[in-house]
Amino acid sequence: MDTVILITFKIPGFDAIPTQIASVYEPSKEQIMEKLVNLAKDFQIEGTIRFKKLLQEKGQKMYIYFIDDHKCVVFVEKLEKVIEF
Repeated sequence: MDTVILITFKIPGFDAIPTQIASVYEPSKEQIMEKLVNLAKDFQIEGTIRFKKLLQEKGQKMYIYFIDDHKCVVFVEKLEKVIEF
């Protein structure tokens, strides 16, 4: 394993500390949507979840969603292994 994928979910106003997940595999759009549905339930946000756009640069991705009127940003970053325990 030379890389790890770090997925960060940020919902301004609802999560003081962003939700982060580390994985060996990059998540699909369906997996990201499933996690957003769970986060919306956890933060008691009502409304439809809508995908807005995907931005990509040098292997990094940023998905922009809206949960009702609340903007949600999902960062998917590939991190190189630095040290192994």
